[in-house]
Amino acid sequence: MEARGLVLVALCVALAGCGGSSSASGPPVRGTPQGNHQCDGSKLAAKQEQQRRTLTGDLRRLRLAAATVKGYTQKGNPAINRAVDRFELDVAEEFIPVKERSRFIDRAAAIVSSHCYLCFQALEANRPLAAGAKLVCG
Repeated sequence: MEARGLVLVALCVALAGCGGSSSASGPPVRGTPQGNHQCDGSKLAAKQEQQRRTLTGDLRRLRLAAATVKGYTQKGNPAINRAVDRFELDVAEEFIPVKERSRFIDRAAAIVSSHCYLCFQALEANRPLAAGAKLVCG
């Protein structure tokens, strides 16, 4: 009898995990959007991929510009200032999620932190905050 009970419990546990789905099956109800319409479609995915490529290029430009700064300065130089400005404008677009944008800012801050104090501060000051930021899909 005890073995039979264990088999029954194991079967219930196994079946409890089967068939669960977070999306509704069947046709959508008329008049209601199916899923999160902001996240649907390839337009957003294409914009997200474009922003990732742009930010990766910006990081390359930041590395090159940081190499032109000799030592550690308060204000940097025109090259690193232009690169930080361009990065800040590109990271402000809200196509990729807040957490991913924050990781790009982490990488940029690591690049400039040993060269330019105010550049580092500008990156930190413009970081999106998860609690107060407009969250994008993902």
